[in-house]
Amino acid sequence: MGWPIGIAAVLGATVIANLVVMRIANGDAAFAIEPDYYKRAVAFDSTLATERRSDALRWSASAQFLASTEAGHRTLSVTLTDAHGVPVQGATVSVAALANARANQVLTATLLESSPGRYQGSLAATFPGQWEVRIDAVRGAEHFIATTRTELSRSDRMPAAPVAFARAASAARR
Repeated sequence: MGWPIGIAAVLGATVIANLVVMRIANGDAAFAIEPDYYKRAVAFDSTLATERRSDALRWSASAQFLASTEAGHRTLSVTLTDAHGVPVQGATVSVAALANARANQVLTATLLESSPGRYQGSLAATFPGQWEVRIDAVRGAEHFIATTRTELSRSDRMPAAPVAFARAASAARR
């Protein structure tokens, strides 16, 4: 009778150990998998066409976190300008923002136009450091997508300076 109980105990301990390891592995906020990666890979040609149409607009975008009056929230400000430096007005702007150190936690928001070409919204961004901001702006038939980076400072009193970068493919074509 001792052998069957011993085997069952070893198997049970193995199952429990595997569950503990899976829980630890899935609980790491720094580990991230791109959502819908297979669907995005299948739609790569249409994504590439959208990027080309976006690049043809020659708009530019920058993002900056500002201090907020809401506890635990920051105001994200995105500025859009066209090829001539004129503010892009009347666009519908949505963003997905993620801290580089916590890439598994993606915050999304639809920003409202606060002044010509400047769009703002509140995000529950509390982790200081570098953030990646994915911008999706639509104005009529024009569709602009961009990715920028910005710094979220520890201080609520001083906004962080934006750090923007262009996609390497866009820079190579120009």
